[in-house]
Order: sequence, then structure tokens, then C-alpha cells
Amino acid sequence: MTAIKHALQRDLFTPQDERLLGVVHIGKAGGKKKKAIICASVTTERPVEVFISKIKRAEKGDTYKKQKVWHLKELKVVNGKEVGGKESTEFDLQFEKNFKWSATSVGEKHNFLSCLWKLCHRYLPRQQKPAFSNVPQSILEVAVAGGDTTRGGSTAGADDDSLEDYQALTEQEETDLERMITECEFAISDAEAFTNSLSKDLSVLDGQNIHSIMGSEAQVNSLMVLLDNALAEVSQIESRLDEYDHMVGGIATQMGQMKNQESFIQITNKNHTRLLEQLDTLVVQLDLSKGHVKALRESDLRTDSGIEACTSAAEALQEAMEVELPKGLSKLNAVKEQQKLFHDLRQKFAARIFEHLNNVFMRQGSDQPGASLAKQASGLKLPKHFPYHRDLLPYRQLILWLKVADKTKYTQLSTTYTQSLNKLYTQEIKDFMATAKQRFIQQELSSSIRNLSGSQQSLSKEKRKIFGSTQSLAVKAVGKKLRFGHKKRTLGGSRESLATSDFELSDREKFSSTFREVLNELEPTCQDEEVFLTKFFHLNVESADTMMPGGSDDEEDDTDQGIASRKKYQEAQVTKEIRRMMTEIFSVVESELLSLVAFGEDLDPLNSLNMLVVIGQRVSQAQQVNDGSFLAKMLGNCLIEVKRNFDNFIKNKVRMVQESHVSKGKKCGILPFVQDFEDFVGLAESIFRDSGRRTDIDKAYSTLIWAVFETIERVSGDSQKTPAEVVMFENYHHLLNCLSSLKIAALENEKKQVRVRYNENFNSYVTTMLGRPLEKLSNFFEGVKQVIDGGLRPEEVGFQLKYSKQELRKCIKEYSGKEVKKGLESVYHKIVKHTSEADHMLLRVVWQDMQKEFIRQYKDFEDLIAKCYAGSQIKLEFTIDDVLNYFSDIALAQ
Repeated sequence: MTAIKHALQRDLFTPQDERLLGVVHIGKAGGKKKKAIICASVTTERPVEVFISKIKRAEKGDTYKKQKVWHLKELKVVNGKEVGGKESTEFDLQFEKNFKWSATSVGEKHNFLSCLWKLCHRYLPRQQKPAFSNVPQSILEVAVAGGDTTRGGSTAGADDDSLEDYQALTEQEETDLERMITECEFAISDAEAFTNSLSKDLSVLDGQNIHSIMGSEAQVNSLMVLLDNALAEVSQIESRLDEYDHMVGGIATQMGQMKNQESFIQITNKNHTRLLEQLDTLVVQLDLSKGHVKALRESDLRTDSGIEACTSAAEALQEAMEVELPKGLSKLNAVKEQQKLFHDLRQKFAARIFEHLNNVFMRQGSDQPGASLAKQASGLKLPKHFPYHRDLLPYRQLILWLKVADKTKYTQLSTTYTQSLNKLYTQEIKDFMATAKQRFIQQELSSSIRNLSGSQQSLSKEKRKIFGSTQSLAVKAVGKKLRFGHKKRTLGGSRESLATSDFELSDREKFSSTFREVLNELEPTCQDEEVFLTKFFHLNVESADTMMPGGSDDEEDDTDQGIASRKKYQEAQVTKEIRRMMTEIFSVVESELLSLVAFGEDLDPLNSLNMLVVIGQRVSQAQQVNDGSFLAKMLGNCLIEVKRNFDNFIKNKVRMVQESHVSKGKKCGILPFVQDFEDFVGLAESIFRDSGRRTDIDKAYSTLIWAVFETIERVSGDSQKTPAEVVMFENYHHLLNCLSSLKIAALENEKKQVRVRYNENFNSYVTTMLGRPLEKLSNFFEGVKQVIDGGLRPEEVGFQLKYSKQELRKCIKEYSGKEVKKGLESVYHKIVKHTSEADHMLLRVVWQDMQKEFIRQYKDFEDLIAKCYAGSQIKLEFTIDDVLNYFSDIALAQ
């Protein structure tokens, strides 16, 4: 320890003019390995500063470096961790953060903590001293006494004492010391003479001191006399003061009585003044002007000036009634009478407001200009209620006053409003929806008339009148016709597109446009009414503060979490109240909108695609504005219904695909449900492009296309005219072209599956149809290959009797160019019969692949001839160019 301390003093502290006083080896609490050294040091210059340093040994060598340095005044807590007299090597030092360390021994830890105790009490003021806890009291007492000799504390104590006792020499002392050293230069050579000289000087000084003391005895006697005289004078002064105090005693009693009387008078005057001020304030606060009283009783609530006067008077009345009276003043008769007057005024005025606005709301419900306006309007429009809102907004402050003054009448008034507006909106919206449905019916009838034959379009006027009178019956039959149309065409096997159905594309676009118009009218109507309700009936968080459960007497949670929770609760309550009122007013909207959705579904099930996109977009917009609003909830319910219709539509399409079949006695070609799938996907993509409901249609695509896959595989073998491979590769080719042109990301895996199935069936058909056009040659060379595979060398094959050159020439003579071309023509006619007449491109592809397969076989024959019959000059009677010409001529001839 001494060596380390010396090394630390030399290497780290001496260069910085510091003295090392305390050292302790430490490691992390709970660890055994020593990892660092904690040192306590002081500066050698004044003012003295004390530091606590953490020293770590370098990884290489025996050098040390300071890792962290704290000033002693940064130390806040010292925890010795010795509870119940149980010694421990662990201790904590808390600076900005708490450090937990463990010393190598208990004695070393006690020495260091004792050193810290002394340094804190010597160099820190009382308010900056750290707290020492769980440290043995014996250590602290020894430290205060001056050091602990038993635990090595003497070193630190001696250093501190020497530092405290040290005093610098004055200039005079330095001069005398230098003079004495100069005069005694012989002290080193002759110590005895130097000692004698000092003894003589000391004797002389003692004599001089004695003479000085004896000479000052007269002065001391003179000082004693003066002190005696002073004591006598003090005694005389004290006696005179006692006489003065006795004389003034009576006057002090009288003055005290006078002071008490004056204080009582001042208190009385002050109380009178405060009482007058209190009464003046009370009179002012409880005073209501005659003009306000008259306004509350007589002002006309039908005029703007009367509404303004009533609003000011009601606010003044509310302020007067909310005055907080001091205890006891409420029992005054005048106060009771004034409060009774206020209560009467409030009840009567609340009744006036309720009666007036109740009549206004009732008139709104009974007067229905909206219906006639809707019928007379040339376009699909809902009547605007802005004039009603404009006329009612001046009463907004009076409604707020009524909400505070009489909650019952406020609630009754809001109920009357919702009931009256419900009647008005119900009639308007029903007429509006009837107009929209009439437009849909007219579009359907117009489409039906356009599709009539020329002879039917030339009906006479009389017949047209008869037809016009039966329009209602035709309209009722529209839904039934559409509902059964799809089933009939699938069971009958006739080809009709999924996309066209009974509605033309233009009619479907008109339906979508009209449906958007309906929502464009309903949404702002609901939003405007909701904004008006919020403003007029003060349905906001600020107004909800007084409606919180618990009242103001409950303890409030003023924390951020409590405030946020309370605000969230208030917002939820306000939203719930607004939604309730909106639901009561627009109770017919959801049912009418669902009826319109069902009507569109009856007109054409494909309308569910357009409605899903349109309503989905509106729901997203409404939720962004206010997720809990009436409009968002209502549209959300309609979206659920439309999504259910859409799912049923997809299920029906899947079922129809699965129930499809083909006629056995006819050529198959492109299957109707494959063409329907292409039309449906094209239509759906035009509707769902850039739509937020993309996931729904992608899922429907996947479900429908796998049903198409399964049905193609199932019905491919039903036709007696078309081979199964042709049915499959033609339809898969058609699907592949469709998916490639539309580029639907969600169907990439299905697209790969279509390509694989197409290639498999296409190659199988080509191989099967072409077969072996040069059959005898193919059999001959197959035998040659088997002989070679058996180990015979190619040049020795010609010596085999069965595979001799003569046998080869016989086979070649049977396949002249004319015979080959004739066989190819036969194959081509079969392909034409098998493939679809409409898809000539696919026929060319099949013919080209057969050409490649034929040339491949031809080249195999030539290679074997060159390999096994070299030099024999044996060749086929036709060349590759002849083959190419045969294939080309056959294709062009058709």
C-alpha cells in the first residue's frame, strides 16, 4: 500500500501540486477482482481544494491514470453499509449518480471513510457537508479527535495537523534568521562554541525581560486605581436611573390606558368601514337593473333587438345568482328576497324561452317546403336548411343559459328539436331517395327501349301510351329478371359475359354516378346539421365540464394523466350525445340508404362493386374527420351491407363457374366462364383502380380464378370434338393473355400457375398430335440406338443384318417428299378441327412448334446416318428446306 501510495503521489498528484491523503482499492460491489483505486487529495496552495479521484492502472505497464475526478463539494451521501454492527467491505459514494464499490479490506475502507469525514468537516461549510450513514460511530469520533492510530489513521491525521499548524514566517523573522545564520557560520566546524554563544544571548534576553517587567509595576498600579474610580461612577449612575424609573412609572400606566382606548376606536372604525364596503359590494353584486328585469319579462324573442336584450339580461341574472356570499349574509332578509326574485325571474324566463323555441321547432316540423322543392328541382338535390340554421343561431347564447339554468327544459327542448327535424328530414329524404330510384328505373327502361328491334321501336303512339302506363309493372319485373338471368345462362350453357349481364356498361356508369350524387347530397346535409347541433346546443368539451360525474366537491386528479383521462371521457360523452341526437333526427337515412343499396343490387349485382368503392371511400373520409360521428357510423353500417352483397356476388359467380359444363357434341373453344372471368376482371379493374378497397377485389380475384382452374380441368374431357389438352391450353392461353395485359400484382402467383399449365398441355398436345410422322424410320433408328447403347461401335452397326444399309435404303424409299407433305396436311387438318376458329394466332403457334419437333427428329436421323453409315452416301429423299416449305405451304393453303 505504501509503495502504491508513493507511486501515485509521485506520478499523478505531485505534478498537479496536490497531496495524497487517503487511498482505497475498490472493485464493483459483489466482485472479487480489484479494478480501480479511489484517492482523496488536497491542493498545496491556498485556498485549499479537496478532490476525490478514481485511478485505473494502464493495461500495459505499471503506470496509472485518472479516470474520473470529483470535487469534494459534489459528494452528497456516504453509505458505509454496516448495519447492526456487522462489518462490510462495501460502501457507496453518491455524486450526481450513486456508485457502489467494494474495498479490499474493512480496515482500508474505514481509513478512507475516516479521511473523508475529516476533510468534509475541515473544508466544507455546514450546508454542503454530505450525509454519512451506516458508518461506525467510533471511526467518526476518532476522526474528529484527530486520527485513528490503530487503523493507520495517524498518517492522514499527521498530514492534516501539520497542514493546520503551519504558519509562514514574517519578513522580520526571515531577516533575523538570515542574520543569525550569517553570524554563526562557524556552527558546523565548532558546535560547542556555537552553543555557548547561543546560551549567552539567551541569558542577556532573560535579563532584559525581567527588567522590563519590574519597570511596568507602577503603570499596573495606576491602572487599578482608574478601574476603582470607574466602578464608583457606575454605581452613582445606577442609583439616579432607579429614581427616574420610579418617577416615570405612573405616567406609563396612564399612557397605556390611553393607547388601548385609541386602538379600540380605530378597530371600531375599521370594522364599520369594512362592513360598509361589504354591503356596498353585496348591493352591487345582487343588483339587477330595471332594464334587465323588463327585458326578461317583456322583450320580444322574435326580433334581433329583443333577443340581444334578453341575452344580456340573462347573463346578468346568471352572474348575480352565482355570486358567492360570505357566511351569514345569506340569512339577511333583503338577500333572501333578492334571491327569491332572481329564482322567479329565472323560472319565468326559462319558461318563455322554452315555449318560444318549442313553437319554432314545431313549425319547422309541420312546414315542409323541402318535399316540393325536391320534386320541383331539375337535378337530384336535397333542400338546404341554411335558412333555418341562420334564424336559430341568434338564440345560441340563450340556449347556453338555459342549459345551465334549467337542465330539464334544455333536455325537453333538444328532444322537441330532434323530433320535429326528424319529421322534416324523413319526408325530404324519402322523396329524395324515391327520385333517385326513379332515375335508375328510367335509365333501365331507356336501355331496354334502345335494345328493342327496329319493328318494336316503330310502335304507334297508342301502343307507346299503353306501354308507358305499364312501366310500373315492367319496373317490378326488372329485379326478378336480373336475379334469375345469371342462373339461366350458366345452367343452359350459353355464353354471356359476366361484365355485361342485363345492364349495359353505360347504364352501370350512370348508376355509379347517380349513387355518388346521392351521397354527395346526404353527406353535407348530415355534416351541416351536426355542426349546427354542436354550436346551437353547445355540445362541446367546454360545456361538458359542468356535467362530469362526481361534482366539484370530489377530489380532482390534477396530474397530467388525470387531466388527459378526464378530457378523453368528456370527448367521448360529447360525441355520444351528438351521435344520439343525429340518430334521432336522421333515423330514416340508414334504412333508406340500405334500401337504395338493395335496389341497386336488384338492378344489377355488379353494382355492388361500384357501391363498395364509393362507400368505402366515403367511410375513410368520414373517419378521418371524426371517427365517432354519426355519418361515419351510418356509412360504416352501409359499407358492411355492401360488403356482404359483394361477397355473396363473388360466391354466386364461383358457384356458377363450378356448375358450368360444355356440350359434348360441339367444339369447345374458349369456355364461357373463362371469357366471363376476363370481362369481369376488366370491369373490376376499371372500378377498383387506385381504390382503398383493393384488398377485397384482389381476394375475390384469387377465389374466382382458382374456381376457373378447377372447372377447366373438370370439363376439359367432356367434349367429344375437342381433345382435353386443346381445351386446357387454349383457355389457359386466353387467361395468360388476360393477366399479362391487366398486370394485376395480386395475381402474379396465379399468372405463373397459368403459364405452367399452358406449357404442359401445349407441349403434350404437340407431341401427341405430331407423334412419329416417319414411323418406320423412327422404329429403325430406335433399334440402332439400342444396339449402340448395348456396346456396339457405331461404325459396326451397318454390318448387322437387321440394320444394314440395304434395310435403311428400303425405309427411306417409303418416305418421299410427297408422302411426307401428305401426312403433314392430314395432321394440320386435325389441328384445325381441334382448335378454336376465332384464335388463328394460337393455331400458328401450334403449327410452328410441330415444325420444330419434326425438324428435330429429321436432324436426329441425319446425325445417326452420318455416325453409323459414314461414306455410304445414304440420305433422306427430302431436305430441311423441303420440310420448311411443306409447313409453310400447308399453312398458307388454309
